[in-house]
Amino acid sequence: MKKDNLKKIIKKFETLIEELKSEVYSDKDSYVHPWDEHVKNSPRIINREDDDGYAD
Repeated sequence: MKKDNLKKIIKKFETLIEELKSEVYSDKDSYVHPWDEHVKNSPRIINREDDDGYAD
């Protein structure tokens, strides 16, 4: 194949990938579980008394 043809094919693939990403990411409910939203908004509890002798 010639380089010009390969460049055109790559450009078409990049365009298709961008279109796929926009379709997938436009519908947040299809890939984000409600539990993830709940956990993200809740305060984190950090255990400061980790005394098992191993580096964390």
